[in-house]
Amino acid sequence: MIQVVKHETDGFTIEAAIAKFGAGAMLRHALIALVVKGPRPARIDTLSDHVRKDIGLGPAEPPPKPWSMIR
Repeated sequence: MIQVVKHETDGFTIEAAIAKFGAGAMLRHALIALVVKGPRPARIDTLSDHVRKDIGLGPAEPPPKPWSMIR
């Protein structure tokens, strides 16, 4: 079952843009934007441990302990 939710921003979805301008134009604009802006640099620290293992990295370091005012 497909649930359709109507939002006020439905006119700004990718589906609405494809319907308005066509898939070819949207693909062309996406490729141009990718070439001009370039991909975002990867942030290794945000990867989960199983993805890190798949690419040959060790597990992520645990987050630092919060500061304690009471010692």
